[in-house]
Amino acid sequence: MKATVCVALALGAGLLAGAVPTRAQSSPESPGQAPYSHMHTLLQRTLLKIDVLTVDVCFDAETARRFARLAGRGRLTRAAADSIVAAALASEHAQARVGFLRDVSLDDFLEGVRDDLWQAVEAGLLADSVFRVLQAGLPSWYSPLRRRGIRKGDQILYDMGRDEVRTVFLRREGTTALEHRERGRGLRNSPLTTWLAQGSSFRPGLLESLRRDGARDGSRGFAGRCRAGGE
Repeated sequence: MKATVCVALALGAGLLAGAVPTRAQSSPESPGQAPYSHMHTLLQRTLLKIDVLTVDVCFDAETARRFARLAGRGRLTRAAADSIVAAALASEHAQARVGFLRDVSLDDFLEGVRDDLWQAVEAGLLADSVFRVLQAGLPSWYSPLRRRGIRKGDQILYDMGRDEVRTVFLRREGTTALEHRERGRGLRNSPLTTWLAQGSSFRPGLLESLRRDGARDGSRGFAGRCRAGGE
């Protein structure tokens, strides 16, 4: 369960501004429109039970061009993978969607988030000071889910602008359970660091999807996968 939660991670921050993103809001400048702008993975991890979720991350066109130079050469080397992660953290605009395919208790979720955040700290991608802010804030930010927990079909949406991240939690019924905003580049990057840190359960699948499907995905426009509902 811990790995599952890691996706939500320091996410107690999330989407950038405005209302919950929808496909109707997509434009040619939206993250996920260019070749090599989309990463996707399905995580299945068995501990006490099977935890399943999907993660989609979409990036702006300039970041996608950097990815293409690194991921369009065949098998990814460790150096190329690290360079892709660095480009992701330097991106101007990214959006992400986490889709839960199993029920998860809030306590398990928060425990997993903390573990994944700390892994990002150990990998050198997340400052300890940012970790402390998130560790202290997450229980309060996610308190609206205390009684209900997280259910199959729920989604977390993130919009990561230059220095701000806005997180929206959507119940499977279509209602908004919480909306939270944090400013600062470290907090803005916190979801990306937990997914892309060395040792993360998400990193292999996300990077491999970029290498394998980058050009194809970009040609079809996958911004919708990083928004409510996905595709």
